[in-house]
Amino acid sequence: MVEVAEVARTPLISVRGLVKSFGPIRAVDGVSLDIYPGEVLGVIGDNGAGKSTFLSLLAGFHRPDAGRLLYRGREVSLGSPRVARRRLRIEMVYQDLRLAPDLTVWENLFLGEELRVLGVLSNRRQMRARAERVLHELNTGIRPDDVLSELSGGEQQSVAIARAILFDRDVVIMDEPTAAISVGKVEEVLRLVRELKGYGKTVLLVSHRLEDVLRVADRIVVFYHGRIRRVLENRGLQVADLVHEMF
Repeated sequence: MVEVAEVARTPLISVRGLVKSFGPIRAVDGVSLDIYPGEVLGVIGDNGAGKSTFLSLLAGFHRPDAGRLLYRGREVSLGSPRVARRRLRIEMVYQDLRLAPDLTVWENLFLGEELRVLGVLSNRRQMRARAERVLHELNTGIRPDDVLSELSGGEQQSVAIARAILFDRDVVIMDEPTAAISVGKVEEVLRLVRELKGYGKTVLLVSHRLEDVLRVADRIVVFYHGRIRRVLENRGLQVADLVHEMF
């Protein structure tokens, strides 16, 4: 039996009646959802179900046409990804990572948020030291001076996740983190998801690999034609249960 999620906690983020259209297509159609501190929330659905557009609204990449978004009970308006990172402390880890392959790991970790001395000079020593500390905490085996392009896909995912820890984000949205990496690196990424939860972070995990979602998610949100069809507790669920809900 599929169990519908019932959570009696104070939400970190609440959305009410969120709507987003692209021309005649309503990609997100009246979505309401509560997202709680320290949970791993799986987000699933067929292609075009609306899940990616919904998460892009949370990350400030798109503006909603209608609806309300509340952070810790206070209504907020997101105008850009930078505002989402600063005001809601949301970090979006995209499938293509959007990192700079020719830069070092520490340079990527501080990309766009460099530390400066007197507001002018780049504080390379402090950035490198902080990068080394967070990489060690996550037990990645990655060195701050490694060039990003020389790392595996799984290791590059680790760098993107380390950035969320470095800047103390409350929410980490992961878009298909295991889609383009080897089977051997999948377990490493899932371990990092669990570590983020251990840090008290909220993780939104979008994936077509339903078995990965089942291994780490506390609840699972099923999108269907721009709407949330069901929110499920991950208790005794099987892949077949999720496929049934999706289609």
